[in-house]
Parts: sequence; structure tokens; C-alpha cells
Amino acid sequence: MKRSLLRIGLLWVFMGFSLFPPAADSQAPPSLFPEMTGWKKSDTLQVFSPDNLYDYINGAADLYLTYEFKELQVGEYNRDDKASVIVEIYRHGSPTNAFGIYSQERLANADFLDIGSQGYYEEKVLNFLSGSYYVKISSANTSKKDREILSRFARETAEKLGGEKGFPALLAAFPEEGKVKNAEKFIGKNFLGYSFFPSAFIADYQAAGQKFKLFIMVGAGPEDCRARLQRYFQQLKQPGETLAEGRHEISDPYHGNFELFWKGKYIGGILNLSPSPLRQKYLSSLETRLP
Repeated sequence: MKRSLLRIGLLWVFMGFSLFPPAADSQAPPSLFPEMTGWKKSDTLQVFSPDNLYDYINGAADLYLTYEFKELQVGEYNRDDKASVIVEIYRHGSPTNAFGIYSQERLANADFLDIGSQGYYEEKVLNFLSGSYYVKISSANTSKKDREILSRFARETAEKLGGEKGFPALLAAFPEEGKVKNAEKFIGKNFLGYSFFPSAFIADYQAAGQKFKLFIMVGAGPEDCRARLQRYFQQLKQPGETLAEGRHEISDPYHGNFELFWKGKYIGGILNLSPSPLRQKYLSSLETRLP
């Protein structure tokens, strides 16, 4: 019996099959990674799933998982002069979620580049967004040509990934006047720290010497928004609030006094701005610009 099993095992090996599961490193062709002239691409591709992302970015894995993280592929390139480049390709469940994690890590005053939907460069690092992919490229021993090298890697990778350019369409609802450029964010869940609130888009503003934020939450429909707001008012001990579409004044122990509105499947609002004509102006503008 043992000899029969041995013969079967050897037959499987000769036929190209393995009796053991593949390791975390995959020998499959790294199809997402471009060939780069003058650089040797590693034959080994590291692949991480939601179950083991902690093994690669332990301190940040929870944040990535918030944005429907699906897979990370990591490829390494080396050059004869000891220069090296690492390309990390994070795939998320949608372009909106990819934008969300990208928006959490970019700085409004970064050195932005026209790569994919948008990219930015810091010393030894270039990150960019492309469809459902968030790509992070880092380098070592590239000297003064670091920016040029990383830009070339980024452009070639973006071309390989393909996909549509652009940011989530709902960002266009934010009024342009006074908006801080490149500071829009997508919060993946639990907006304002409440588990009953969904994800939200948020934008920073500076106008008339004031700093404030506008936000947009999207519900499944009007009744979903009603249910979420009812839970919020109960949390705030405001059960007597007449819950109807329109404006509502809020007194929140964590976020102070602010105003929000309910319009169909949308809940929008403004934070960090006292009652004033300026507040009404921006609320009206946001409400009007929503689909």
C-alpha cells in the first residue's frame, strides 16, 4: 500500500502537480508589473489577502481593511549598481474605496503628479491612484535621479493597470469656492464615530477667515436615511425632533453644535462653523449641487 502511494506521488510530481499547497510567495507571472529596461524584476511575487495583510503592514492593516481591501501584490526590481525599487499594488473593492485609502495618506501640500487618477512624490516614495488600485512605490540607492526613476516606474505601472481615471463623481457636489485643494477624503465607515452612520465624503474649507468642513453621507434610500437619523437623535437624547427631510440643528457632545440636512438618500452637513449667513450659504450650495 505504501509503495502504491509513493508511485502515485511520484507520478503527480512528474506530471507537474504538487502534493503540497503553494507557499505565500507565488511563482506565477506578475502580470500587473511592467518590464523595466535596465532593471531585473524578481521572479518571486509576494501576495497578501485580507487574512494575512497584517504580516506586511501590521500597524496599518485595519485601516486598509476598512476600505474593502482585496489583495496586495508586491514586486521588487534591482539594478546592477545596487539600486532597488519595490512596487506595492493594493487592490480594493471599488474605485471609491481605493480613493478612500489614498485620501487618508496623501497630504494637501504634496508634490502632485499627473499619473493615473492622481499621484504624489516624496523623497524615495511615489504613490498613485488608478481605478480600484492604490499603488505605492519606494526606492533605495537611486541617488539624485530618484524622482525621475520612480515617475517612470509609476507611469509604466499605471499603463499596465489601465482603468478609468478620475475621482468619485460625488466629490463634484462640494462647492469649489473656499475648498482646500486635494484635501477631500472618503471615510470608510462609522462617520463621526457612530456605528449607525455609513461612509462619508468630507472636504475642508477656508473662507471669510473661517475653517470648516462639509460632508456627504449616502444611504440606501430615504427610509435608510430616516432610520439612521432616528438612531442619531436617540443617541443625542433628542427623540422629540420632528424627523422630516430638510435642515436639522444638532448638539453633539463630541462634535459641538452643527447643522445637517436630509435630502432623499443623502445626508449632508457642515462642521466647525457657527450659525451665520456663511453657514447657510454653504449648506444651500451643497444641497443644491447634490444629484
